[in-house]
Amino acid sequence: MGRRASNRPSCQAISRYCQKARQRFRRFLDKNWKGTGALLPWVSVSLCSFCLGLAEGAFMRPAWVGALAVFLLSFSGAMLGLWLLGKLWKLLFGKEPKELLSCLLLCALCVLVMTWDTYTAGFAETAAFAAGFGLALALLLKSLYALLFCKVRTKAIYVSIFLTAVPVAAVAALMMSGGFQDSYVEEYLKIAGEKGKARERLSGQERADFREALEMGSYTVRSVTYGMDGADDLVSATTDISMFARNNGVNGFLKERYQGFSLKEVPLEGIAWFPQEASGCPALFLIHGNHGWTTDSYLGYGYLGAYLASHGYVVVSVDENACNGLYRENDGRAVLLLENIKQVEAYNQQEGNPLYQKIDYGNLALAGHSRGGEAIAEACLFNDLAYDPDNGKRAFDYHFAIQSLIAIAPTCGQYQPSGRSVELSDVNYLLLHGANDQDVTTFMGMEQYEDVSFSGKKDCLKTSLYAAGLNHGQFNSLWGKYDAVKPMGFMLNVGNLLPQEEQQEIAKILIKAFLGRTMGQPKGESSQEGEAGGSLAGLLTDCGKYQELLPKTLYVQSYETSGTYMLCDFEEDARLETGTAEGVLVQTKQMAGWWEEQLVFSNGDSRGNHAAILKKEPGQEAVFCLSFPEQDLKGKALQFDIMDMQEGFQEGKAGWLEAEVAVTDAYGATASVPVDAYACLYPPFPVRLNKLQYLWGAADNKHQFQTVSVPMSGFGGVDRSRICNIEFRFAGGSMKAAMDNIGIR
Repeated sequence: MGRRASNRPSCQAISRYCQKARQRFRRFLDKNWKGTGALLPWVSVSLCSFCLGLAEGAFMRPAWVGALAVFLLSFSGAMLGLWLLGKLWKLLFGKEPKELLSCLLLCALCVLVMTWDTYTAGFAETAAFAAGFGLALALLLKSLYALLFCKVRTKAIYVSIFLTAVPVAAVAALMMSGGFQDSYVEEYLKIAGEKGKARERLSGQERADFREALEMGSYTVRSVTYGMDGADDLVSATTDISMFARNNGVNGFLKERYQGFSLKEVPLEGIAWFPQEASGCPALFLIHGNHGWTTDSYLGYGYLGAYLASHGYVVVSVDENACNGLYRENDGRAVLLLENIKQVEAYNQQEGNPLYQKIDYGNLALAGHSRGGEAIAEACLFNDLAYDPDNGKRAFDYHFAIQSLIAIAPTCGQYQPSGRSVELSDVNYLLLHGANDQDVTTFMGMEQYEDVSFSGKKDCLKTSLYAAGLNHGQFNSLWGKYDAVKPMGFMLNVGNLLPQEEQQEIAKILIKAFLGRTMGQPKGESSQEGEAGGSLAGLLTDCGKYQELLPKTLYVQSYETSGTYMLCDFEEDARLETGTAEGVLVQTKQMAGWWEEQLVFSNGDSRGNHAAILKKEPGQEAVFCLSFPEQDLKGKALQFDIMDMQEGFQEGKAGWLEAEVAVTDAYGATASVPVDAYACLYPPFPVRLNKLQYLWGAADNKHQFQTVSVPMSGFGGVDRSRICNIEFRFAGGSMKAAMDNIGIR
């Protein structure tokens, strides 16, 4: 009883103290910021409406009209919503917190803009940073209003302006800047140069051929458009893709009003570049991906179309805007592409047409960018099918002679026929992707790459190139270096990108080499490729050899030919001790651990293939060994894919794989060579797509397979006609690596 009585005065004293503190704080607020509450609702709603107009206006034409319309609609709606919410709050709690709601709205806007791509910068820290920025901006605006309009001249106002203006200005400057340069590219190139001194160098003739190939060819380039528009050079038909895609909701309604047609009557439209003096040319049909449907994206590949046409190819870029702004519509993209090929075939057979007999329809290739890069695989699949795999009432009858596919920064799995992967056989496949792609942030095209197989009946090649500093949009001249709409795009780091001209130069030379290797040399073109691709074909399997002539960045390459005899691809079963080919046995020595697993990208998405994971501790040399019945490997090459799987990797502390490969013959003789003599095994690329990653000291470590091909002629002192054992030896410190597709080429 006495204890409770003695506590009561203490509790009352604390209560009185808290009440006086609240009163002093209220007087402090009134003294400095009284009368500034009316500012925040207008500012927060205006900023939200401006950002929404900036983002949505990009999907209308002209963009400024769309932005203004969205701004006015959203401003009116937001002010009404804020007023109603304030009245409801007042009804429930007896006070109208309009200023608090406005401040929360401003913070929510900052969080939305800065966390749009949180998968690269981390959600928790970015959201906290954005909310803090929103609060600082709100306090700065109130303090400036108090100083300039309410004539408040107190120390608190001056201090608050100083403390908030500096960080707000710094963040605003960061958002408006291009961002930061990376240092890992220079670091890796320097180390690679030291390690690769023994590698084969380009001859003078190869340098000359390469430089000549980058120039425009000898043919005069002409272009012709086709479509339903009266301004087009050629009149086309329409096609119905409504079975594969749908325009839904308000966006779909506006889209159909803008385009002037529904998905039941999509015009076949595009542009063709062709050599004036040549006929019977190999042809490349190219499609773009998902972008704003007010942008004529198909016109953004003129740099590639004109270049290839000058070297004897016909290039047709197809307008697929009818499929943009939709979801899971890639089967529609594929059908629209095939219908365009059919339309152009009619032009090719029509006397008097500018395209009359320009194209050799027995020698076609398809190329696609973004979702278009996925759709070309589906088009290739549909081309050989009698029926739509999702609807047996829809018959297909295309059967074009498609020799090659070129996927540029593609998606994968957006459409799956009958719920299955798109599996292709005996078709050439080129995959090109940038490590700094801020849209398709993983190398997801590798999943489709793995689903391209060879029977050995045709001479085929699949090859991929992964390059640092390349983004998504610069492959199209109309898309630009920001892979997200503004204002969300303001947080993307573009300071570490290659210039658009260099990115497109990589695409041009690689695609030309691939077409020359897989489709033959156009008639009348000077032979830099020859029948098998010649000197330029080396780009497809040994890009590092051309490093000095290519734009200065990092290149990682995978490849496989139809002539590869696979010893181990780790897809056959769960047995660790056996390989893919009959009689192949697998074992390790001194490994801290090894296992097979399905690989994933850095964001956790599946790569669609299995590999062997090898782990060793510092100290002894660890060995991964394959034994098999003796093989005659004279004139052949040992080929394998290897990937550095370092975890917790930090830029500036790169530990490189120390690896060598050894072979043993039936007599017990052994010879070994260092892997560095044939390829550069880069550590992970510490890629930063978001500017805030530089502030957090964070990076997204990109791991990719590098294919290594070691000619058997490099192994001296062994009988190369009786090889029965291959060892991969790892020295140095701790190591974690993945190995896949070990075979003989």
